[in-house]
Amino acid sequence: MQRTYQLSEIAPTRAEGKLAELLLHEGTVCHFAAGAMIQQQGDEGDGFWLIRSGTVTLCRFTPDGTVTVFGVLGPNDLFGELAYFAGVSRQADALADTDATLVRIGAPLIERLLASEPEFAQWLLKSLSNQLRAALDRIEESRQLSAEQRIVRLLADMARRDGTTLTVSQQALGELVGVSRITAGHVLRRLEAYGLIRLEYRRITVPDPDSLAALL
Repeated sequence: MQRTYQLSEIAPTRAEGKLAELLLHEGTVCHFAAGAMIQQQGDEGDGFWLIRSGTVTLCRFTPDGTVTVFGVLGPNDLFGELAYFAGVSRQADALADTDATLVRIGAPLIERLLASEPEFAQWLLKSLSNQLRAALDRIEESRQLSAEQRIVRLLADMARRDGTTLTVSQQALGELVGVSRITAGHVLRRLEAYGLIRLEYRRITVPDPDSLAALL
């Protein structure tokens, strides 16, 4: 299966603190087994999802066997909000990488929260604006960065956002930046030799994200 990459380094909308508690309490809890399809391109965009546990890949399958990976999301990340607010159908497939528990935030709940919770509305607007800004920045930067620079930037960004221990395989990391697993492996081993990361099975530790980012 051929894989390509597009805009997968853009940070997703993330719910934390009181907002996360609110959505967990008000939404509908759903469970998905590893490998299950959560949504498909073309489905009605009538709400969005909050990941409570597990990981989810956002991608797009095509009839010729190509899959474009947009991102791998984890706990407290949201997806589906862009289609909902744009009033369009789903633009990507969502696949559970592991057993996952998600919270569905349906249209009636969204409208009620927008009307009654100003903090919720401000948080969504800020996140959507940041995603647009980041998308434009990434498009411009990706024209100039090498594979190693893209991997360094992604690891540094993920470590700053998610903590220094990242649950991600070399295969998935390569897909996220549009390089083969072999190329990703070569780059990661060089970074490990420099003492900037530590490699384990399906796990990468970045002790000092700022030192890693200094390579850029």
